[in-house]
Amino acid sequence: MKRQKKISILVLTVVLFGISSYYVMRKQEIIGSSAPELNPRLGEVTASAEFLNGQKAVGYYREEIRKKPEVVRNYVQLAQLFLQEARVTGNHHVYVPKAQALIEEALSRSPEDFEARITKASMFMTLHQFSEARQLAEWAVQKNSHSSYALSVLVDALVESGEYDEAVRTCDKLLAIRPDLRSYARASYLRELHGDVQGAADAMRLAADAGVSGQENRAWALYNLGKQYFNIGRLDTAEFIFKGILEERPNYAYAMGGLAQIETARGKNQRAIELLSRAAEATPEHAFLEQLADIYRATGQVNAERGTANIVLKMYEQHERGGWNIDREYAMFCANHELNLPEALDRAAQDYRRRPNNIDALDTYAWTLYKNGKAAEAVQYIESAMRLGTRNSVQLYHAGMIYLGAGQREKASSRLTEALSMNEFFHPSYAENARKTVTSLNQLAARQ
Repeated sequence: MKRQKKISILVLTVVLFGISSYYVMRKQEIIGSSAPELNPRLGEVTASAEFLNGQKAVGYYREEIRKKPEVVRNYVQLAQLFLQEARVTGNHHVYVPKAQALIEEALSRSPEDFEARITKASMFMTLHQFSEARQLAEWAVQKNSHSSYALSVLVDALVESGEYDEAVRTCDKLLAIRPDLRSYARASYLRELHGDVQGAADAMRLAADAGVSGQENRAWALYNLGKQYFNIGRLDTAEFIFKGILEERPNYAYAMGGLAQIETARGKNQRAIELLSRAAEATPEHAFLEQLADIYRATGQVNAERGTANIVLKMYEQHERGGWNIDREYAMFCANHELNLPEALDRAAQDYRRRPNNIDALDTYAWTLYKNGKAAEAVQYIESAMRLGTRNSVQLYHAGMIYLGAGQREKASSRLTEALSMNEFFHPSYAENARKTVTSLNQLAARQ
């Protein structure tokens, strides 16, 4: 218990440090002689070659901006470096405002600059402002239909808009122009959405093989490959992949988060908590604290769950202050932890109205309707969310519980059984509830 308290304090300290670092850079602090630099990475006792190379590149463009403030490309290149550092470190609230100011400066000097506009589209994707990203990406593709960067952003924006057929067609164009890590990864995700589990794994393996050992983008591809194997219950394969990532890139937070899922599935919750604490220390992302909250809930640690949930909600507030749209994430987290349910439903409804064809938006809206006692109303939305045939145990669990709440017991049993057949350990608490519910429904059916 004392050890667990120490871990919780560590996580709280790391997250609050991240929250306290939030600020919006003023234009005059970024442009000109005081263009921003990279901050030292947390957890790196000795600076990595990757960081040193990034630092060198940032120094170069800072100097170029000082000497040639009229050259738009320098602002764009520096902005891209900051967006990459935000992705690698998770310090979005440090680097995204810097990138925003640099892009706005570039566009103020050249409003139609192609690289500036597509970089802004990519930044909109980071902020979950999908409609704005799509508009800019479509403009960029019209200007240059052979730009793999523009096509990549457009694929992502179409997926988030729920325009899956158009996303597939655009991804095919991307693959034809540049078959590399980012195009294979997008093809993998589209296959996964359409229920092609093996095809998704094959494409993600190609993505990882196209990367450079130790680099963040290869680690990210391998992490997603590991998740795909976890999602179909192949825990040993997923564990092998996650451990392999850590050999190439020590302390990669997402690999530690993946291993925490494996440990939770095997009932080693304390080990999972330790891994997630390390992950949160390495990369201040709310996803790791959400995983922690799920474990605390599953193991009946009410106070720990509430404390962790409060930190997650503060992080959401921080995101919103930075211009992020977090309606779906907020709604799903609150629904899962029985928090602020009316507000969760309102936010899920807002997200659904913005992108009514997106299956994640539909799933979240359906789940929050169910949690607010409106299971019958939720049925149409969860069925629409399942229309692609996606093989996702959590979504199937949502469907099963919604059907049960709506009095459709046979469909409920079918969906819950399907969720468990894919991965009997798909969630710390939902998997066990699915087993109990299926057993209860089978007993009830046998008596009738």
